[in-house]
Amino acid sequence: MKSILLFGVACLVLNADLNGNDEKDADWIQSAAKRFSRSNSNEVPDFQRHVIPLLGKLGCNSAKCHGSFQGQGGFQLSLFGFDFQADHRSLTAKASSGEISRTLPADIEKSLILQKPTEMVDHEGGRRLEPGSWEYNLLVRWIESGAKGGVIRERFAQGKANEPNIQRQGASFYSNKVLPILEDHCYECHGFDSRKGNLSLVSRQRLLAGGESGPAVVTGKPERSLLMRAVRHAEPNLEMPPSGKLPKEKLAILEQWIEMGVPWAEKNMAPEESNRVLVSLDPVPREIRFDDSRPNRRLKIIATWQDGRREDVTCLTRFQTNNDSVVKITPDGLATNVGPGDTHLVAFYDNGVAAIPVLKPYFPEKKSDRPNAVVQTFSGAVNPVDRFINTKLNKLGLRPSSICSDEEFLRRVSIDLTGTLPTPAEVKGFLLDPSADKRTAKVNQLLNRTSYAAWWTNKLCDFTGCNPQSISSLLEVATEEGYRKASLWYDWILERLERNQPYDELVSELMLADLDGRNGSMPYFWTRQSLKESKDTAMSVAHAFLGIQLQCAECHKHPFDSWTQGDFVDFARFFETVTDTKRRATSREIMELKLLRSGTVRLQAGDDPRRPIMDWMKKPGNPWLARAFVNRVWASYFHVGLVEPPDQFTPANPPSHPQLLDWLTRGFIENRYDMKWLHRQITTSDAYQRSWRPNETNREDRRNFSRCIPRRIPAEVIYDAMKQVTATTDQQDAVRTNLRRRAIGHLSMRMAGTHAMKVFGKPDRSLNCDCERVNEPTLLQSIFTQNDPLVRMRIADSGWILELEDALERGQSIDHAEMADQAWVRTVGRFPADREKQRAVVHLKEAVSVSDGMADLLWALMNTKEFLLNH
Repeated sequence: MKSILLFGVACLVLNADLNGNDEKDADWIQSAAKRFSRSNSNEVPDFQRHVIPLLGKLGCNSAKCHGSFQGQGGFQLSLFGFDFQADHRSLTAKASSGEISRTLPADIEKSLILQKPTEMVDHEGGRRLEPGSWEYNLLVRWIESGAKGGVIRERFAQGKANEPNIQRQGASFYSNKVLPILEDHCYECHGFDSRKGNLSLVSRQRLLAGGESGPAVVTGKPERSLLMRAVRHAEPNLEMPPSGKLPKEKLAILEQWIEMGVPWAEKNMAPEESNRVLVSLDPVPREIRFDDSRPNRRLKIIATWQDGRREDVTCLTRFQTNNDSVVKITPDGLATNVGPGDTHLVAFYDNGVAAIPVLKPYFPEKKSDRPNAVVQTFSGAVNPVDRFINTKLNKLGLRPSSICSDEEFLRRVSIDLTGTLPTPAEVKGFLLDPSADKRTAKVNQLLNRTSYAAWWTNKLCDFTGCNPQSISSLLEVATEEGYRKASLWYDWILERLERNQPYDELVSELMLADLDGRNGSMPYFWTRQSLKESKDTAMSVAHAFLGIQLQCAECHKHPFDSWTQGDFVDFARFFETVTDTKRRATSREIMELKLLRSGTVRLQAGDDPRRPIMDWMKKPGNPWLARAFVNRVWASYFHVGLVEPPDQFTPANPPSHPQLLDWLTRGFIENRYDMKWLHRQITTSDAYQRSWRPNETNREDRRNFSRCIPRRIPAEVIYDAMKQVTATTDQQDAVRTNLRRRAIGHLSMRMAGTHAMKVFGKPDRSLNCDCERVNEPTLLQSIFTQNDPLVRMRIADSGWILELEDALERGQSIDHAEMADQAWVRTVGRFPADREKQRAVVHLKEAVSVSDGMADLLWALMNTKEFLLNH
């Protein structure tokens, strides 16, 4: 009997542990699955908290079903369910056939939202519910309690202080009565891309701004509005439309519209927001670490609302795994280990996203079965970067590769820091240097070179969109104006990197630039012709400085982030005047705008809307400015970011090493945004200096930095490297320092879009995405380096080979072994092995001439992986 009792207790403990926590003392409400497991529940489900998440869990509002742009079967829901009013209207309306309502309180079981998913009537989406299930009972209870909608807070667009608020109800008046008049009589001259007299009627902001004759309307006062005087033909020189005076009824509509305060229906008008605000989404447990004895763990998700309510929402939460080769998860939150490694499980509920770290060691916990723990192998003092990296490697049972050779380090850091190959003299000097701190000294030396500033200027131009075609009109590009402006943009950043201006100051000068270019400011970020609407500018700012993508939120709630359409619309409104005018950045009216869920900003007429954004970005607690730059720098050195992709900071895409990213970000801020400090901190770490050669434990590791992952050299660096390899001995320094002739320098703007740059993935800087630069090797790249006329020309016109020919003509003897040494040092930054040198000497002796033999040798070396990859 005693053993039976003990067995029962053990089972209870195991069950509680498997479920993540024992609910006996929990301070949250039980899950809806338990509360609605019986049909006699008296609880009234909440539309936002229960009904909409349930529809999401069942897949009803997905893009493949009723959440698609067209809907399905005449029934449309908002994608991912954050337009509560629209969804409620759809759910309580009659079906497209007009015969049956989707919700029938008088005869609940005949409601289509119950009959369709249970396949009582034909349903293309298949069976989604079982009669009598908790999901079915929840919907029944919602319908019988009145099928109430969400608790909505109306959104109002703020007008000037002396004009009425523009109510949302006026949008239908504008759409149904005013817009047809404007389209029929005004858009030919003042709509779409037409701005006759510099007057555009395609947005309320442009209408209020007016044109060359002044403001078009005075809201609330038609008698003082220039628009009404024009359409009434009250002034001889201002009669609109020119085809004739409008009928009285149309004049009356326009007059009533202005009296109403000029209500508008923007195409991207955001849904009304809910008064129910989700504060946090907390997983239990917060981290999962699998071992062989525990292959399963059950997740519980707790939602905390602004009103203090805490509820177990696991049954209403959608789950995904970021790597199904490590862990899989069922719809009810049961996580099952599949293999070793680390990843995240992601939970989605309402506007919340929670990422749960998951880890399974590659080797058992027993020390006798594990490889040696991580030890410091390069310097006496442990770089803090390595403390974070090594801690996780030990958790995973991964032994890092050894430190790379001096030759590998010099070539790697020269390319990464300066976009430049080391010279033969530099290679020889570094290898002969016996100093223990020569690597740190070399990093400091490289950071003081102009090529460092040039290469990282090129990268900052990538992020900020320095593109001749986007800066200017096609006509200006054709007349070199676009290239001139792009070069000025490049030089402006270059000068600041050369004096190591703090990153936040550089960004501040860009963000707050005078649009006329006074006081040495750089206006072209704002005056780009590609930024046609304020939404384009908003997305560009978010990508360039915050490392976030807002594109999804333009149309619907972001699927993997907290951004809503309202967040997007408000953020875009900060940039209306700068985008519309390209001449000034001043608010036209009083506005209260949310700043990406970081509080509300009140702007007065005449304020620069960019300033509060910059002030917010520079706050030490800002979660994006410093982190985004730190992450991009890290990704440049390791070919993978701590957050990957580097411009997708979302809760569903958490960092692989969050503590490391936090530490680097804090250090960057504490060191006053010193970019050189950040470069130095990373490049002097063991993590950066590890060999690419794997050991028996880390061969499959791609995200924990246990070894260097070879990566293809960027397009600009390959182009410049071919020039450096083939230059004469006395021109080695000149070809590296002449930025006018370097692809990492001023040629960068002109070379964008050329065949060579496209083949090797140089971005055109026309997209708001780090993915525009492609560093993956392709077959076309191999064909290019083997056969392209550019490569043949570089070798045929090689100053170094011509130098050898001149020496032979003067009767000088050529040491074939020495030539082989120079060829290897020039191209791959090391001396050849004995076997490599022997083969090279044989070929040089058998060649028709020394110059032909050297051309063959250079061509062969420039086509090796060792030359084309940074390793």
